[in-house]
Amino acid sequence: MTPTTIIIASHRKKLTSVAGERNCLINLEGKISSNGRGENPTAPPPLLGRAIIASHGAYSPFVTRRRPRLVAGGPASILIALVMVIALAGTAALVAAAAEKITVTSLLREMVDFEALAQRPQPFFKEATASSYSRESHKGGEAWFDNKDVGQYMRTESNDGRKEHVLADLKGPGTSTRFWSANPTMTNLVRFYFDGEARPRLELPLADLFKGEKLPFGPAFSYISGTGGNLYFPLPFASSLKITIEEREKPVRLYYEIGYRSYEPGTEVETFNPRDATSWERAAAETSLTLLNPKPAPAPDGSPWLINRVTIRPGKTQSLPEVTEEKAIYEWSAQVLETRESLKWDDPNRAHSAYRFLILDISFDGEKSINVPLGDFFGSGPGVNPYENLFFTVDRSGKMTSRLLMPFKKFMRLSLTNAGKIPYTVELKLRVGKRPFTESGYHLRAQWGTLTRESWPFFDTNFLMTEGEGKVVGTVYQIANPVLVWWGEGDQKVRIDNESFPSTFGTGTEDDYGFAYGHNGPFMRPYHAQTRVDGPWSGGHISLNRWYVLDALPYRTGIRFDQEMWHWMPCRPTWSHVIYWYAKPGTPGPREIDRAWLAPQDLGARENMIEPFEGEALAHEATGGTAAKERLANCAGAEHLVWRGAQQGDKLMVHFTVPKAGRYSIELNLCQSPDYGRQRLYVNGNVVRQVIDGYSPKLYWLHAKLGVFDLKEGDNVLTAEALEPNPKALPGNLFGLDYVFLIKQ
Repeated sequence: MTPTTIIIASHRKKLTSVAGERNCLINLEGKISSNGRGENPTAPPPLLGRAIIASHGAYSPFVTRRRPRLVAGGPASILIALVMVIALAGTAALVAAAAEKITVTSLLREMVDFEALAQRPQPFFKEATASSYSRESHKGGEAWFDNKDVGQYMRTESNDGRKEHVLADLKGPGTSTRFWSANPTMTNLVRFYFDGEARPRLELPLADLFKGEKLPFGPAFSYISGTGGNLYFPLPFASSLKITIEEREKPVRLYYEIGYRSYEPGTEVETFNPRDATSWERAAAETSLTLLNPKPAPAPDGSPWLINRVTIRPGKTQSLPEVTEEKAIYEWSAQVLETRESLKWDDPNRAHSAYRFLILDISFDGEKSINVPLGDFFGSGPGVNPYENLFFTVDRSGKMTSRLLMPFKKFMRLSLTNAGKIPYTVELKLRVGKRPFTESGYHLRAQWGTLTRESWPFFDTNFLMTEGEGKVVGTVYQIANPVLVWWGEGDQKVRIDNESFPSTFGTGTEDDYGFAYGHNGPFMRPYHAQTRVDGPWSGGHISLNRWYVLDALPYRTGIRFDQEMWHWMPCRPTWSHVIYWYAKPGTPGPREIDRAWLAPQDLGARENMIEPFEGEALAHEATGGTAAKERLANCAGAEHLVWRGAQQGDKLMVHFTVPKAGRYSIELNLCQSPDYGRQRLYVNGNVVRQVIDGYSPKLYWLHAKLGVFDLKEGDNVLTAEALEPNPKALPGNLFGLDYVFLIKQ
């Protein structure tokens, strides 16, 4: 079937900054004046000079281009033209000079600069992270996965009699790009020492970094998201930046990640000074507005929308008409029409099937660049999970929109392949505009991967390993978690340009995605989001995304981006991911998708699942031995109910309350260890066929499925009867109950 293409001409609306519309003029001396009242050093670049700015890629989303109107043929028009040439030449010099210096203002504008993101950094920089990752990791082997990612500092020093732990000691020129912590309410003082100064320019309680209340850190830059503290505000420095936290009455157990850029020697950087806040006040307000109300880079006036509706039969590929010449896709959307939900998980009409089995392929200038399931490309899956951040919007109708700039020099091809069982009809809308593709230009790349395997022993999986020049700008992380316990202790490990050890070594999966302590609820922020959390607890399908903009990861010769998979429970999850990067033409493209693993995993109907009962919280009594709450990090809530010293024939009775009578399947999460015993289980006096053997030569876990039982409303009793232990077991005959989980039949 040939797709129908509708071209709709469009005119860009005039933008108005939060400071109000300004009619900027250029006078004969080439100075910028605001509303005719003289030079204004905090005003944006002049409107008449915007074409020059755009040609250098330093796009500002807060300036509207206006073209001068000249009357052809008259002397006045010639004079005006000469004046304009002189003025523009002066303006170009001003802009070029400004571009050479890194300031708080320039960095704030870069935080929402889609044009700059799509090309080589100018000036070039290296992004890295100072974090509390376990230093044991340097030993390799099993220590590579060590999880003691707290309270690890560069050193401890005494300043004016204070004990201060050094979190980062950065050498300039550079800038910090991000500060995250799992301790966002800690009140210990944090100090920022710039350029070797003995006195800090910033001194405040750690908690104030994440409240969004203290200037200059407004709520768009500073906040708590899912119990994780986040600060996205640039703190540039000419020669150095040292960040410390003060220890007072007790040891400081701080989890932290601090992203930072290192510029090439000779780069001019204006060091952060809070006294200069008025000079970047407008830039901060405008950037804040864009972060909270995202819009794509503005396409040139008259740029058309290309609208296509295609139907793709199973096993077939449908391509859109080729887009030619030097252009860019400024914004585009896709929506699979007429999906419908049902109780059957693998129903091909369901949205999670349609958006996963449609494979998106995009090539730029003859190079394959994007190869991702359609729904996953838009930062969330499986299915339709409404959310919005800086680059993507997904609404409840299933319309998915991308604002990632996609430039090309000669032509672009987009196709969809149907790897499913039924035809799908998709509506696509693309905003296409002319745009120069310069020597510093990059193509957008994206690839998808998936893996199903045992979670123990821990391991790293590779998101991206590529050569040449480019920058990583985003990731999506999805897990189909078959158990209810936390899955995300794994660290991000990024090596740039053949590093022997990662210059970015994270402290936990959720830390990079902006939250902490396994927060089991959705959230949306400009640079990160948790878009799907099925539950109960940490179970089911979970989807996260993260955007690296100010903290993009440029590379000259190659990059390796690994994600550690570190789950608290032995189980068999399915992990999926997308990674996005901009790359120089001629460098490697995405890996091919293994279509055998496209289908989303069926983890059961979540609406039938009762919130689990934590073992240590349940009423209980024993005929022998002792039962009590004990701490164990692997457990849900890091605690479980432990029965010790039982003799053969002793019984432990555990009570749980059912909200409504009915038939339920019962599952238990049970600890196994060298000194654990054997037990026979009963539910309300009905014997369970499966005998529990808690022996294991090392700490392990048993996810016991007891079967389906008729349970009454109110009090029900799980009984464990002690049996003769496994002959290999050490003395103790223990029984450890993490949780009781009911699923209504």
